[in-house]
Amino acid sequence: MIKVMLAFSNMLFSEGILRLLEGSEDIKVIEIMRPGSDPAAGIEAARPDVVLVDFTTLFNGFGDLGMDANKFILVDTSCGEDNIISAVLTKGLKGVLVGSSTPLLLKKAIREVAGGEIWLDKIDIKNLLTGLHALKKNSRPSLTGREWEVVGLVGQGYRNREIAEKLCISEPTVKTHLQRIFHKLDIQNRPQLITFAIKNQSAEPQGAAAAERRMF
Repeated sequence: MIKVMLAFSNMLFSEGILRLLEGSEDIKVIEIMRPGSDPAAGIEAARPDVVLVDFTTLFNGFGDLGMDANKFILVDTSCGEDNIISAVLTKGLKGVLVGSSTPLLLKKAIREVAGGEIWLDKIDIKNLLTGLHALKKNSRPSLTGREWEVVGLVGQGYRNREIAEKLCISEPTVKTHLQRIFHKLDIQNRPQLITFAIKNQSAEPQGAAAAERRMF
């Protein structure tokens, strides 16, 4: 019997997945984590074979997944391919399932991951490989404080217009910062930058951003 834990930020979604898996001869939901609970402790206590998780819980509820990474299947509902690829690269996930998948594919993905296989549903392998290339690059490039701020906001999923509003600068200025960042990091696209941002979220030199805000 494959033991499954559900760790979603939306209880209605968890209940829906539970209903889809009910009646399976070889799959059993043994734990449903409620929003606000400690999912890492839940894994330690329940010892599931597979953990179904959404993007919010994955990054807000779990730290380093360590040896448990191969148990996780990210069920994507709206976070987008850029963030999915970043999750695969930075968390070491072995499974991704889009929210529009059928119950049959859901069960198949669970069986594959429980058996030690990889299930990456509709992921652009080219973008995945370019993201991996970016991940291997120098983790402490000489970015300015403002550039680190832009990197951080890109990593949180903000678009150029939203970044401009948050930093009180124009959208063309954001684009200029991004061009310089891409050049310094030797990367070509936003998925690679998101991957870099998540991997290096604590790399910004202390005080750099604050100092630059005073200058501009």
